[in-house]
Formats: sequence, C-alpha cells, structure tokens
Amino acid sequence: MRYDTVFLDVDGTLLWVDLDVEGYVRDLGRYAKDGPITVEAAAGPIQESIRTHISENIKYPTREELEAFKKANAEKTARMLGVEAPVEVLAEIADRRISFRPYPETEEVLGELRRMGCRIYVVSNWDVLLEEVLRDLGWLEFFDGLVVSAVVGEEKPGREIFEEALRVSGMEDVRDRTLHVGNDPVADIRGAAAVGIGAVLVDRRGDLESPEALAKIPDLRPLPRLIRG
Repeated sequence: MRYDTVFLDVDGTLLWVDLDVEGYVRDLGRYAKDGPITVEAAAGPIQESIRTHISENIKYPTREELEAFKKANAEKTARMLGVEAPVEVLAEIADRRISFRPYPETEEVLGELRRMGCRIYVVSNWDVLLEEVLRDLGWLEFFDGLVVSAVVGEEKPGREIFEEALRVSGMEDVRDRTLHVGNDPVADIRGAAAVGIGAVLVDRRGDLESPEALAKIPDLRPLPRLIRG
C-alpha cells in the first residue's frame, strides 16, 4: 500500500452533529417564564451555545471539568431564552437533543481499511468525551488510538496535535507513509501538510479549495483506492 497509517478527522468527515432544535424547545416549554418559546427565537441562542462549546471545550481536560462547563453553558442559554429550570435538567435536555449521525459510507469504509491492514487513528478537535461517542456508535474497534484536542491541549491546525498523533502511532520517522483525512482546508489539510503529512480533503458539498491537498474526494468511498496507491 502507498500508506500504512491513516489519521481521520471526525465531525464533517465520519459523521455530522445533528441538533434537534424543535425537540429542545418542546422540552423547555414548561419551564418558560415569559410565555411560549418559538423555534425561531430559540435557534440563535442554541447555536451560540454550541459555538461556545466548540471554542472553549479545550479548556476542560477532565470529564468533571467539562460537565461543569456544560451545565454553566446550558444555564446561560436558558437565561437567554427566559427559562427557569434546575441546571441538571437544562444540561440533560441539551445532551439529549444532540445526536451524532454517521455518513452512509463511514462504517463500510472503516471496515475495508481494517481488512486492508491499515492502522487508523482519530485526530480530532473534540472534547474529552469523544471516546464515549465513538463507543456508543460501536466504532472503537476500528481505531488503533484516539488523539483528541482537549486531551492534547492543542487544536488542529496546531503542530503539536499532529506531532502527538505521529508519536502515538510510531510514524514520526516515516510520516510520508501517513495520510490525514478531513473536511477542513485549514485545520486538517494545511495543518497536516505543515508537519509533512499528506492530506486528503473530504468535500461533501463540492465548494472547498485546498491547494495543499493531495486529493479532494466527495465522500469516503474513494479513500481505500487512494491508500492503496
């Protein structure tokens, strides 16, 4: 094979994050103190809450710290919506209305990579609960290791998270045999290229540009062929 080891991004590459705003609003309805909450009114604060989680979760390297942050974030969102409820209820509703949806081809491609003898590592900007997400999906068996930004303390495209992935995988001295696959031209492609790792861009909408990418693919199906060379 052309490559022995593959690093994979998660969100936008293996799965997408689905937020059920309507369900969230229904769950909060009985706690509204200033009249009914509409989906239109709730969408902005809920999206802001998600952006806050994405931008700040790296500050919380343990489960306990992350859970406290999630509760505070849920409480802030509730205040913006005019909702009064116990913070534990708010956090539980927020968790329940977020789900992780695999792309149709993901499991088939992961299985094929395994049968090819490829070593597969997750390299993802995610919070410390990523292992639980992958376990719930039944995917842990596909991976030789997980390199997660909240654990490493640096996000892609930073050099350190890729260097940690190379160290964990034992590919530091053969990085030309390593391929990184992701959907972000900067975080994934430019970040990998900066440390000498070839990178493939997953462009599901067909509207991305990345001169540094070795290839651009519409989904994961062409990946095994690229790895074989």
